[in-house]
This record gives sequence, C-alpha cells and structure tokens, in this order.
Amino acid sequence: MKKFDPVVIACDNGSWTLGLAIRSALELFCLRAYFHFCVQKRNVFDFLGGDMPESEYVVLCSHGLGSEGDEPPEKMKMGFNVVDKIEGEWKAVEVALTPRNITELVNLPGRKVLALGCANGREPLAKAFLESGCKAYIGAVEPVDQDSATLFAINFFYHLLSSERDPTLKCTEQEAVERARSIDVDFREGTHLFRYYERE
Repeated sequence: MKKFDPVVIACDNGSWTLGLAIRSALELFCLRAYFHFCVQKRNVFDFLGGDMPESEYVVLCSHGLGSEGDEPPEKMKMGFNVVDKIEGEWKAVEVALTPRNITELVNLPGRKVLALGCANGREPLAKAFLESGCKAYIGAVEPVDQDSATLFAINFFYHLLSSERDPTLKCTEQEAVERARSIDVDFREGTHLFRYYERE
C-alpha cells in the first residue's frame, strides 16, 4: 500500500463515530479516505452494489445481528441501521446481510473488505463475500468491542504502510492482520478476534 491510495469507509446511523475515527487516522497516514454515511436503506444497497469510488479496500462499519453463541449460518447476519419510507412515513429499519443473500446484494469484485461488526468474521459470512467476488475479507469471529475494532482497523492500515515509512520494511496483508490482532490478546472482546480470509 502507498500513500494517497484510496480507502472507502461506509457507516450507518449507529456507527458514524467509528467511521469518522478511522477516517481521521487514515487521512493522518496520508491515505485518501472516502466516507459514505448510509442514512436510507437504498444507500446501503447502492453502496454494496458497487456505487463507490475505486479503491482496493472497503471498510464496513457494520453491526453483528444474532451474533451470540454458535448460531447456524442462516442466523448469522451483518446489519446496517437506516431508515426507509413505509406507508408514506420514514421509519427505522435494519438491512441484514446473510450468507444466503450476500452473493445477490454485494457486487465488489476484486475489493478487500474489512467488516468491523460483531461476529462479522465468521466463516459463512466471509465465504459469501468471497463468493460474491471480493478478493479478501477480514472480520471478528465473535462479538468485538467497538474500541478494539477501531484500533484493529487503524493498526491494520498502519502496518500495510510500513514500506512508506521505511523502504526496507515490508508487510503483507496477512502479516498486517496478525500484527493488528496482537495489540490486545488478553481482552475477551479484543483485537485478537479478527481473522483474514482470501480467495483461493
């Protein structure tokens, strides 16, 4: 990764502070951070359908739905809290992505996705994103603390930029994930919960 490379960040009504914190850090690192605030249901569908600037990395400030315990794949969900017009009135709704509908709703070919919601890194969700065309996927396998998710994301990009700070240093994506995971190995809901998946 190089300075001034673009990164796209998407958040919803409940995660905009997380998105802004990450955006600020990435801009400090001299990356171009594109910030998408999904307010309406259609904003989420447009964004996941590929209506965004070109970038290698996409950060989803999402939520984990049904993320307690060992649910079967059909109960694993990634969520966005938005509004939709129902019977002439704007009402709060939840857009839920599941292993079954991700391949239909997500069109991000060749992109690398970092999902920060609770348990968004469980294998069925990750595989669905990869099957939809994503090149790599990173997420936490259990409910993760929001501060930990923020630190993980910032540290992941920090390590990807290692060669920009020192040309003798190199860091692969897998290494960047491992280094970012190691920030807090003791906290039950900490950074160690993140996992890296890539297309074969």
